[in-house]
Amino acid sequence: MDRISDLPRDILQRILYFVSQEDAVRTSVLSKSWRYTWRIRPNLDFSESTFKGDKREFLSFVDNTLQQYRDQRLCLDEFHLRISLDDYLEYESASLLEEWIPILTTMGVKESRLSICTVDHNDMPSVVFQAESLQQLHVEGFGMDRDAVPTIILSKHLKKLRLRRVHIEGKIFQEILSSCPLIETMHVEKCGGLRNIKANNLRRLKDFSFEGHNDLEDCSIEICPASLETIKINRGKISFDKGAEFRNLVDLDLCVVEWPLLSMFSCEFPSLKRLTLYDCYGLNEESSRWCRFPSLEFLKIFDYCGFEEIQIVIDAPNILYFEYRGNCIPSISLVTNSRDWKSKIYLCECPLSLLKLNELLKSLSQSKIFLMIDNPYLILDNGYNKPVSVESLNLDCGCDLSYFSSFLNDVFCICRPRNIGYCNNDYGGSVMQFVGFMWRILIERESDQLSQLVLQDLEEASMEIKEWYEEEWHRAPLSEFLINHVRCEGPKCQSRFTLKWRETS
Repeated sequence: MDRISDLPRDILQRILYFVSQEDAVRTSVLSKSWRYTWRIRPNLDFSESTFKGDKREFLSFVDNTLQQYRDQRLCLDEFHLRISLDDYLEYESASLLEEWIPILTTMGVKESRLSICTVDHNDMPSVVFQAESLQQLHVEGFGMDRDAVPTIILSKHLKKLRLRRVHIEGKIFQEILSSCPLIETMHVEKCGGLRNIKANNLRRLKDFSFEGHNDLEDCSIEICPASLETIKINRGKISFDKGAEFRNLVDLDLCVVEWPLLSMFSCEFPSLKRLTLYDCYGLNEESSRWCRFPSLEFLKIFDYCGFEEIQIVIDAPNILYFEYRGNCIPSISLVTNSRDWKSKIYLCECPLSLLKLNELLKSLSQSKIFLMIDNPYLILDNGYNKPVSVESLNLDCGCDLSYFSSFLNDVFCICRPRNIGYCNNDYGGSVMQFVGFMWRILIERESDQLSQLVLQDLEEASMEIKEWYEEEWHRAPLSEFLINHVRCEGPKCQSRFTLKWRETS
Protein backbone atom coordinates (compact mmCIF):
# COMPACT_ATOMS: atom_id res chain seq x y z
CA MET A 1 0.00 0.00 0.00
CA ASP A 2 1.33 3.46 -0.95
CA ARG A 3 1.15 5.34 2.35
CA ILE A 4 2.83 8.46 0.99
CA SER A 5 0.03 9.03 -1.52
CA ASP A 6 -2.47 9.11 1.35
CA LEU A 7 -0.78 12.09 2.94
CA PRO A 8 -2.55 15.48 2.86
CA ARG A 9 -2.02 17.57 -0.27
CA ASP A 10 -0.03 20.24 1.56
CA ILE A 11 2.43 17.56 2.70
CA LEU A 12 2.76 16.27 -0.87
CA GLN A 13 3.44 19.81 -2.05
CA ARG A 14 6.11 20.15 0.61
CA ILE A 15 7.78 16.99 -0.71
CA LEU A 16 7.77 18.40 -4.24
CA TYR A 17 9.37 21.57 -2.93
CA PHE A 18 12.71 19.75 -2.72
CA VAL A 19 12.79 18.26 -6.26
CA SER A 20 13.38 19.83 -9.67
CA GLN A 21 10.50 20.98 -11.85
CA GLU A 22 10.99 18.09 -14.28
CA ASP A 23 11.02 15.50 -11.50
CA ALA A 24 7.91 17.11 -10.02
CA VAL A 25 6.12 16.62 -13.36
CA ARG A 26 7.12 12.96 -13.42
CA THR A 27 5.35 12.32 -10.10
CA SER A 28 2.01 12.75 -11.91
CA VAL A 29 2.11 9.07 -12.95
CA LEU A 30 2.55 7.74 -9.41
CA SER A 31 -1.12 7.81 -8.34
CA LYS A 32 -4.29 9.90 -8.45
CA SER A 33 -3.12 11.88 -5.44
CA TRP A 34 0.02 12.93 -7.27
CA ARG A 35 -1.56 13.56 -10.70
CA TYR A 36 -2.14 17.31 -10.36
CA THR A 37 -0.16 18.13 -7.24
CA TRP A 38 2.89 19.27 -9.23
CA ARG A 39 0.77 21.92 -10.98
CA ILE A 40 0.04 23.82 -7.78
CA ARG A 41 3.23 23.50 -5.78
CA PRO A 42 4.34 26.85 -4.30
CA ASN A 43 7.78 26.93 -5.92
CA LEU A 44 9.01 26.66 -9.50
CA ASP A 45 12.61 25.90 -10.46
CA PHE A 46 13.68 25.95 -14.12
CA SER A 47 17.21 25.32 -15.37
CA GLU A 48 18.03 25.24 -19.07
CA SER A 49 21.27 23.32 -18.47
CA THR A 50 19.50 20.33 -16.89
CA PHE A 51 16.41 20.37 -19.13
CA LYS A 52 16.13 17.23 -21.26
CA GLY A 53 14.71 18.93 -24.36
CA ASP A 54 16.00 21.66 -26.68
CA LYS A 55 15.91 25.41 -26.10
CA ARG A 56 12.53 25.97 -27.76
CA GLU A 57 10.96 23.18 -25.70
CA PHE A 58 12.43 24.68 -22.54
CA LEU A 59 10.97 28.12 -23.29
CA SER A 60 7.58 26.57 -24.05
CA PHE A 61 7.67 24.53 -20.84
CA VAL A 62 8.38 27.58 -18.68
CA ASP A 63 5.84 29.74 -20.50
CA ASN A 64 3.02 27.17 -20.31
CA THR A 65 3.64 26.52 -16.63
CA LEU A 66 3.47 30.21 -15.74
CA GLN A 67 0.34 30.71 -17.84
CA GLN A 68 -1.35 27.82 -16.00
CA TYR A 69 -0.49 29.36 -12.64
CA ARG A 70 -1.83 32.73 -13.75
CA ASP A 71 -5.05 31.29 -15.23
CA GLN A 72 -5.76 29.39 -12.00
CA ARG A 73 -4.87 32.47 -9.93
CA LEU A 74 -2.41 30.43 -7.91
CA CYS A 75 0.05 32.03 -5.51
CA LEU A 76 3.74 31.35 -5.93
CA ASP A 77 6.26 31.67 -3.11
CA GLU A 78 9.48 31.04 -5.02
CA PHE A 79 10.56 31.23 -8.66
CA HIS A 80 14.03 30.21 -9.86
CA LEU A 81 15.19 30.53 -13.47
CA ARG A 82 18.57 29.80 -15.07
CA ILE A 83 18.69 30.58 -18.78
CA SER A 84 21.15 31.47 -21.56
CA LEU A 85 20.37 34.23 -24.06
CA ASP A 86 23.21 33.71 -26.53
CA ASP A 87 21.78 31.49 -29.29
CA TYR A 88 19.47 31.86 -32.29
CA LEU A 89 16.50 32.19 -29.92
CA GLU A 90 18.03 35.14 -28.11
CA TYR A 91 15.32 37.63 -29.13
CA GLU A 92 12.50 35.22 -28.31
CA SER A 93 14.07 34.38 -24.93
CA ALA A 94 14.42 38.05 -24.00
CA SER A 95 10.84 38.79 -25.08
CA LEU A 96 9.47 35.95 -22.98
CA LEU A 97 11.54 37.07 -19.99
CA GLU A 98 9.93 40.49 -20.26
CA GLU A 99 6.52 38.79 -20.16
CA TRP A 100 7.30 36.43 -17.30
CA ILE A 101 8.52 38.94 -14.71
CA PRO A 102 5.25 40.97 -14.65
CA ILE A 103 3.34 37.69 -14.30
CA LEU A 104 5.42 36.86 -11.22
CA THR A 105 4.43 40.18 -9.68
CA THR A 106 0.71 39.43 -10.11
CA MET A 107 1.18 36.04 -8.44
CA GLY A 108 2.70 37.60 -5.34
CA VAL A 109 6.05 35.84 -5.59
CA LYS A 110 7.97 36.32 -2.34
CA GLU A 111 11.39 35.24 -3.62
CA SER A 112 12.77 34.98 -7.14
CA ARG A 113 16.23 33.96 -8.31
CA LEU A 114 17.42 34.75 -11.79
CA SER A 115 20.57 33.61 -13.60
CA ILE A 116 20.99 34.89 -17.15
CA CYS A 117 24.07 34.72 -19.34
CA THR A 118 25.27 35.58 -22.84
CA VAL A 119 28.63 35.83 -24.63
CA ASP A 120 27.89 38.81 -26.88
CA HIS A 121 27.61 41.62 -24.28
CA ASN A 122 24.10 42.46 -25.46
CA ASP A 123 22.02 44.73 -23.26
CA MET A 124 20.43 43.00 -20.32
CA PRO A 125 16.61 43.05 -20.48
CA SER A 126 15.51 46.14 -18.56
CA VAL A 127 12.68 44.28 -16.90
CA VAL A 128 15.09 42.41 -14.60
CA PHE A 129 15.36 45.15 -11.99
CA GLN A 130 11.58 45.68 -12.10
CA ALA A 131 11.04 42.40 -10.23
CA GLU A 132 10.19 43.46 -6.68
CA SER A 133 10.55 39.90 -5.39
CA LEU A 134 14.07 39.45 -6.79
CA GLN A 135 16.40 38.19 -4.05
CA GLN A 136 19.20 36.54 -6.04
CA LEU A 137 20.57 37.79 -9.35
CA HIS A 138 23.38 36.27 -11.43
CA VAL A 139 24.20 38.13 -14.64
CA GLU A 140 26.95 36.98 -17.01
CA GLY A 141 28.21 38.52 -20.24
CA PHE A 142 25.64 41.32 -20.61
CA GLY A 143 26.00 45.05 -20.97
CA MET A 144 24.30 46.97 -18.18
CA ASP A 145 23.91 50.54 -19.41
CA ARG A 146 21.14 53.06 -18.74
CA ASP A 147 18.76 51.21 -21.08
CA ALA A 148 19.28 47.98 -19.15
CA VAL A 149 19.14 49.44 -15.65
CA PRO A 150 16.20 51.80 -15.04
CA THR A 151 16.54 54.94 -12.97
CA ILE A 152 14.00 53.56 -10.51
CA ILE A 153 15.04 50.10 -9.34
CA LEU A 154 12.24 48.09 -7.73
CA SER A 155 14.35 45.12 -6.59
CA LYS A 156 14.68 46.43 -3.05
CA HIS A 157 14.86 42.93 -1.55
CA LEU A 158 17.93 41.78 -3.49
CA LYS A 159 20.25 39.79 -1.19
CA LYS A 160 22.70 38.10 -3.56
CA LEU A 161 24.29 39.82 -6.56
CA ARG A 162 26.80 38.18 -8.87
CA LEU A 163 28.12 39.92 -11.97
CA ARG A 164 30.57 38.10 -14.26
CA ARG A 165 32.11 39.54 -17.44
CA VAL A 166 29.52 42.32 -17.37
CA HIS A 167 30.24 45.78 -18.76
CA ILE A 168 28.77 48.36 -16.42
CA GLU A 169 29.53 51.99 -15.66
CA GLY A 170 30.52 52.85 -12.13
CA LYS A 171 27.65 55.33 -11.72
CA ILE A 172 25.03 52.74 -12.63
CA PHE A 173 26.65 50.15 -10.39
CA GLN A 174 26.51 52.57 -7.45
CA GLU A 175 22.82 53.21 -8.18
CA ILE A 176 22.17 49.49 -7.89
CA LEU A 177 23.97 49.33 -4.54
CA SER A 178 22.11 52.40 -3.26
CA SER A 179 18.75 50.94 -4.30
CA CYS A 180 19.43 47.47 -2.86
CA PRO A 181 20.54 48.02 0.76
CA LEU A 182 19.75 44.42 1.81
CA ILE A 183 22.56 42.84 -0.25
CA GLU A 184 24.37 40.20 1.82
CA THR A 185 26.49 38.55 -0.87
CA MET A 186 28.21 40.39 -3.74
CA HIS A 187 30.55 38.79 -6.27
CA VAL A 188 32.00 40.92 -9.08
CA GLU A 189 34.21 39.08 -11.57
CA LYS A 190 36.12 40.55 -14.54
CA CYS A 191 33.65 43.35 -15.20
CA GLY A 192 34.62 46.13 -17.59
CA GLY A 193 33.83 49.78 -16.96
CA LEU A 194 34.19 49.67 -13.18
CA ARG A 195 36.78 52.04 -11.74
CA ASN A 196 35.36 52.49 -8.25
CA ILE A 197 33.26 50.44 -5.87
CA LYS A 198 31.89 52.05 -2.73
CA ALA A 199 30.02 49.54 -0.60
CA ASN A 200 30.07 51.25 2.78
CA ASN A 201 26.28 51.71 2.73
CA LEU A 202 25.59 47.96 2.57
CA ARG A 203 25.13 47.41 6.28
CA ARG A 204 24.12 43.75 5.84
CA LEU A 205 26.92 42.75 3.47
CA LYS A 206 28.58 39.53 4.68
CA ASP A 207 30.39 38.07 1.68
CA PHE A 208 32.30 40.28 -0.80
CA SER A 209 34.36 38.92 -3.70
CA PHE A 210 36.02 40.87 -6.51
CA GLU A 211 38.25 39.77 -9.41
CA GLY A 212 39.64 42.41 -11.74
CA HIS A 213 40.87 42.22 -15.33
CA ASN A 214 44.56 41.59 -15.96
CA ASP A 215 44.68 44.13 -18.78
CA LEU A 216 42.52 46.89 -17.30
CA GLU A 217 43.20 49.63 -14.80
CA ASP A 218 42.80 48.47 -11.22
CA CYS A 219 39.46 49.18 -9.60
CA SER A 220 39.47 51.16 -6.33
CA ILE A 221 37.40 49.52 -3.61
CA GLU A 222 36.11 51.20 -0.47
CA ILE A 223 34.49 48.70 1.82
CA CYS A 224 34.12 48.65 5.58
CA PRO A 225 30.66 47.47 6.74
CA ALA A 226 30.98 45.89 10.18
CA SER A 227 28.74 43.05 9.00
CA LEU A 228 31.41 41.64 6.66
CA GLU A 229 32.46 38.03 7.29
CA THR A 230 34.56 37.29 4.18
CA ILE A 231 36.50 39.52 1.78
CA LYS A 232 38.27 38.11 -1.28
CA ILE A 233 39.88 40.48 -3.79
CA ASN A 234 42.00 39.54 -6.81
CA ARG A 235 43.60 42.58 -8.51
CA GLY A 236 42.50 45.99 -7.33
CA LYS A 237 43.08 48.81 -4.88
CA ILE A 238 41.51 48.64 -1.47
CA SER A 239 41.14 51.18 1.30
CA PHE A 240 39.59 50.87 4.74
CA ASP A 241 38.44 53.73 6.90
CA LYS A 242 41.13 54.55 9.44
CA GLY A 243 40.35 52.86 12.74
CA ALA A 244 37.51 50.78 11.29
CA GLU A 245 36.47 47.73 13.31
CA PHE A 246 35.69 44.59 11.31
CA ARG A 247 34.22 42.76 14.25
CA ASN A 248 32.65 39.94 12.20
CA LEU A 249 35.34 39.46 9.54
CA VAL A 250 36.61 35.86 9.59
CA ASP A 251 38.36 35.44 6.23
CA LEU A 252 40.45 38.08 4.38
CA ASP A 253 42.09 37.03 1.08
CA LEU A 254 43.94 39.64 -1.01
CA CYS A 255 45.81 38.82 -4.25
CA VAL A 256 47.79 41.41 -6.26
CA VAL A 257 46.11 44.20 -4.34
CA GLU A 258 47.44 47.67 -3.64
CA TRP A 259 46.84 48.05 0.07
CA PRO A 260 48.70 50.57 2.25
CA LEU A 261 50.03 48.80 5.31
CA LEU A 262 49.07 51.74 7.50
CA SER A 263 45.44 51.26 6.46
CA MET A 264 45.52 47.66 7.63
CA PHE A 265 47.24 48.21 10.95
CA SER A 266 44.95 51.07 11.95
CA CYS A 267 41.93 48.75 11.79
CA GLU A 268 40.75 46.13 14.25
CA PHE A 269 40.06 42.51 13.28
CA PRO A 270 38.94 40.81 16.52
CA SER A 271 37.35 37.77 14.78
CA LEU A 272 39.74 37.26 11.84
CA LYS A 273 40.78 33.60 11.58
CA ARG A 274 42.28 33.38 8.07
CA LEU A 275 44.49 36.00 6.40
CA THR A 276 46.06 35.49 2.95
CA LEU A 277 48.22 38.12 1.25
CA TYR A 278 49.52 37.38 -2.25
CA ASP A 279 51.83 39.94 -3.90
CA CYS A 280 50.16 42.88 -2.21
CA TYR A 281 51.65 46.27 -2.97
CA GLY A 282 52.02 48.94 -0.34
CA LEU A 283 53.34 46.57 2.32
CA ASN A 284 56.75 48.24 2.16
CA GLU A 285 55.56 51.76 2.97
CA GLU A 286 56.36 51.41 6.66
CA SER A 287 59.70 50.26 8.06
CA SER A 288 58.41 48.65 11.24
CA ARG A 289 54.95 47.65 12.45
CA TRP A 290 53.24 45.73 15.23
CA CYS A 291 49.82 44.26 14.54
CA ARG A 292 47.47 42.18 16.65
CA PHE A 293 45.04 39.52 15.47
CA PRO A 294 43.59 37.92 18.62
CA SER A 295 41.66 35.18 16.76
CA LEU A 296 44.01 34.52 13.82
CA GLU A 297 44.63 30.82 13.13
CA PHE A 298 45.90 30.69 9.53
CA LEU A 299 48.30 33.23 8.02
CA LYS A 300 49.65 32.92 4.47
CA ILE A 301 51.95 35.43 2.79
CA PHE A 302 53.05 34.98 -0.83
CA ASP A 303 55.51 37.70 -1.79
CA TYR A 304 57.42 38.02 -5.05
CA CYS A 305 57.55 41.83 -5.07
CA GLY A 306 60.07 42.09 -2.27
CA PHE A 307 59.38 43.62 1.14
CA GLU A 308 62.53 42.46 2.88
CA GLU A 309 63.10 45.91 4.37
CA ILE A 310 59.93 45.89 6.44
CA GLN A 311 59.88 44.49 9.97
CA ILE A 312 56.56 43.06 11.11
CA VAL A 313 55.69 41.72 14.54
CA ILE A 314 52.39 39.84 14.50
CA ASP A 315 50.66 39.19 17.80
CA ALA A 316 48.58 36.07 17.11
CA PRO A 317 47.99 34.17 20.37
CA ASN A 318 45.93 31.44 18.66
CA ILE A 319 47.95 30.83 15.50
CA LEU A 320 47.84 27.28 14.11
CA TYR A 321 49.55 27.64 10.72
CA PHE A 322 51.90 30.18 9.14
CA GLU A 323 53.10 29.96 5.55
CA TYR A 324 55.48 32.22 3.66
CA ARG A 325 56.50 31.89 0.00
CA GLY A 326 58.72 34.42 -1.71
CA ASN A 327 62.04 35.42 -3.23
CA CYS A 328 63.35 37.27 -0.19
CA ILE A 329 63.74 36.47 3.49
CA PRO A 330 61.16 38.45 5.46
CA SER A 331 61.67 40.03 8.87
CA ILE A 332 58.55 38.59 10.46
CA SER A 333 58.10 37.63 14.09
CA LEU A 334 55.06 35.91 15.56
CA VAL A 335 54.11 36.42 19.19
CA THR A 336 51.86 33.59 20.30
CA ASN A 337 50.69 31.48 23.21
CA SER A 338 50.01 28.54 20.91
CA ARG A 339 51.93 25.37 21.77
CA ASP A 340 51.05 23.31 18.71
CA TRP A 341 51.42 25.18 15.43
CA LYS A 342 53.23 24.79 12.13
CA SER A 343 55.21 27.16 9.95
CA LYS A 344 56.10 26.53 6.32
CA ILE A 345 58.80 28.65 4.63
CA TYR A 346 59.40 28.35 0.88
CA LEU A 347 62.26 30.45 -0.55
CA CYS A 348 62.61 30.44 -4.33
CA GLU A 349 65.56 31.90 -6.25
CA CYS A 350 66.29 34.39 -3.52
CA PRO A 351 69.50 35.94 -2.16
CA LEU A 352 70.06 33.66 0.80
CA SER A 353 71.54 35.43 3.80
CA LEU A 354 72.17 32.63 6.27
CA LEU A 355 72.25 35.10 9.16
CA LYS A 356 68.85 36.51 8.25
CA LEU A 357 67.42 33.04 7.66
CA ASN A 358 68.72 31.95 11.05
CA GLU A 359 66.96 34.93 12.64
CA LEU A 360 63.69 34.03 10.89
CA LEU A 361 63.89 30.41 11.99
CA LYS A 362 64.66 31.49 15.54
CA SER A 363 61.53 33.69 15.58
CA LEU A 364 59.50 30.63 14.52
CA SER A 365 61.26 28.13 16.80
CA GLN A 366 58.12 27.52 18.89
CA SER A 367 56.52 25.90 15.86
CA LYS A 368 57.18 22.83 13.75
CA ILE A 369 59.17 24.37 10.90
CA PHE A 370 59.01 23.06 7.33
CA LEU A 371 61.70 24.78 5.25
CA MET A 372 62.08 24.60 1.46
CA ILE A 373 64.94 26.30 -0.41
CA ASP A 374 64.80 26.26 -4.21
CA ASN A 375 67.72 27.52 -6.36
CA PRO A 376 69.15 30.17 -4.02
CA TYR A 377 72.27 32.25 -4.48
CA LEU A 378 74.26 32.42 -1.29
CA ILE A 379 75.26 35.54 0.62
CA LEU A 380 78.10 34.70 2.98
CA ASP A 381 77.87 36.30 6.40
CA ASN A 382 79.03 35.46 9.89
CA GLY A 383 77.74 35.51 13.44
CA TYR A 384 75.14 32.74 13.32
CA ASN A 385 73.18 31.97 16.44
CA LYS A 386 72.58 28.48 17.74
CA PRO A 387 71.19 26.17 15.01
CA VAL A 388 67.39 25.95 15.08
CA SER A 389 65.56 22.62 15.03
CA VAL A 390 63.61 22.17 11.80
CA GLU A 391 61.05 19.43 11.23
CA SER A 392 61.70 19.16 7.50
CA LEU A 393 64.18 20.66 5.02
CA ASN A 394 63.67 20.31 1.26
CA LEU A 395 66.40 21.51 -1.09
CA ASP A 396 67.05 22.05 -4.77
CA CYS A 397 70.27 23.76 -5.85
CA GLY A 398 70.39 22.59 -9.44
CA CYS A 399 72.80 19.95 -10.67
CA ASP A 400 76.06 21.52 -9.48
CA LEU A 401 76.83 19.05 -6.70
CA SER A 402 80.21 20.63 -5.93
CA TYR A 403 78.40 23.83 -4.98
CA PHE A 404 75.70 21.85 -3.22
CA SER A 405 78.19 20.27 -0.84
CA SER A 406 79.34 23.66 0.42
CA PHE A 407 75.77 24.96 0.54
CA LEU A 408 74.60 21.99 2.60
CA ASN A 409 77.39 22.59 5.09
CA ASP A 410 76.35 26.25 5.50
CA VAL A 411 72.68 25.38 5.96
CA PHE A 412 73.52 22.84 8.67
CA CYS A 413 75.28 25.65 10.54
CA ILE A 414 71.99 27.51 11.05
CA CYS A 415 69.43 24.70 11.31
CA ARG A 416 69.23 21.05 12.29
CA PRO A 417 66.55 19.27 10.24
CA ARG A 418 64.94 16.05 11.41
CA ASN A 419 64.18 15.16 7.80
CA ILE A 420 65.78 16.29 4.57
CA GLY A 421 64.53 15.74 1.03
CA TYR A 422 64.40 17.07 -2.49
CA CYS A 423 62.07 19.94 -3.46
CA ASN A 424 60.93 18.47 -6.76
CA ASN A 425 60.20 14.78 -7.21
CA ASP A 426 60.40 14.99 -10.99
CA TYR A 427 60.69 12.25 -13.59
CA GLY A 428 64.24 13.27 -14.56
CA GLY A 429 67.58 12.42 -13.06
CA SER A 430 67.80 15.35 -10.63
CA VAL A 431 66.18 13.50 -7.76
CA MET A 432 68.38 10.47 -8.45
CA GLN A 433 71.51 12.63 -8.30
CA PHE A 434 70.30 14.30 -5.12
CA VAL A 435 69.56 11.02 -3.34
CA GLY A 436 72.87 9.51 -4.42
CA PHE A 437 74.78 12.56 -3.25
CA MET A 438 72.98 12.72 0.11
CA TRP A 439 73.57 9.00 0.63
CA ARG A 440 77.32 9.45 0.22
CA ILE A 441 77.43 12.52 2.50
CA LEU A 442 75.04 11.45 5.27
CA ILE A 443 75.23 7.65 5.28
CA GLU A 444 78.72 6.86 3.98
CA ARG A 445 80.14 10.15 5.34
CA GLU A 446 82.15 10.91 2.22
CA SER A 447 82.90 14.60 2.69
CA ASP A 448 85.56 17.24 2.96
CA GLN A 449 87.04 18.35 6.28
CA LEU A 450 84.78 21.41 6.53
CA SER A 451 81.61 19.34 6.25
CA GLN A 452 82.91 16.81 8.74
CA LEU A 453 83.07 19.56 11.38
CA VAL A 454 79.33 20.04 11.05
CA LEU A 455 78.47 16.38 10.58
CA GLN A 456 80.29 15.46 13.79
CA ASP A 457 77.09 16.53 15.58
CA LEU A 458 75.08 14.08 13.48
CA GLU A 459 74.52 10.93 15.55
CA GLU A 460 72.46 8.91 13.11
CA ALA A 461 71.14 9.11 9.55
CA SER A 462 68.89 6.76 7.62
CA MET A 463 66.98 6.75 4.37
CA GLU A 464 63.21 6.32 4.22
CA ILE A 465 60.90 5.81 1.26
CA LYS A 466 57.20 5.43 0.56
CA GLU A 467 54.94 5.33 -2.45
CA TRP A 468 52.66 8.29 -3.09
CA TYR A 469 49.52 6.56 -1.78
CA GLU A 470 51.13 5.34 1.45
CA GLU A 471 51.02 7.23 4.74
CA GLU A 472 53.87 5.53 6.59
CA TRP A 473 57.56 5.87 5.74
CA HIS A 474 59.90 2.88 6.10
CA ARG A 475 63.67 2.55 6.15
CA ALA A 476 65.31 1.35 2.98
CA PRO A 477 68.77 0.92 1.43
CA LEU A 478 69.75 2.95 -1.61
CA SER A 479 69.22 -0.03 -3.90
CA GLU A 480 65.53 -0.33 -2.91
CA PHE A 481 64.94 3.33 -3.69
CA LEU A 482 66.59 3.03 -7.11
CA ILE A 483 64.48 0.00 -7.99
CA ASN A 484 61.24 1.61 -6.79
CA HIS A 485 62.05 4.92 -8.47
CA VAL A 486 62.28 3.20 -11.84
CA ARG A 487 59.34 0.85 -11.21
CA CYS A 488 57.03 3.58 -9.89
CA GLU A 489 57.98 6.15 -12.53
CA GLY A 490 59.75 8.70 -10.39
CA PRO A 491 57.52 10.95 -8.28
CA LYS A 492 55.28 8.09 -7.19
CA CYS A 493 58.23 6.90 -5.09
CA GLN A 494 59.10 9.49 -2.45
CA SER A 495 62.29 9.60 -0.41
CA ARG A 496 63.80 11.45 2.52
CA PHE A 497 66.69 11.17 4.96
CA THR A 498 65.93 11.09 8.68
CA LEU A 499 68.58 12.72 10.88
CA LYS A 500 69.26 12.53 14.59
CA TRP A 501 71.48 15.30 15.95
CA ARG A 502 73.55 15.42 19.09
CA GLU A 503 72.37 17.95 21.65
CA THR A 504 74.59 21.06 21.70
CA SER A 505 74.89 23.72 24.37
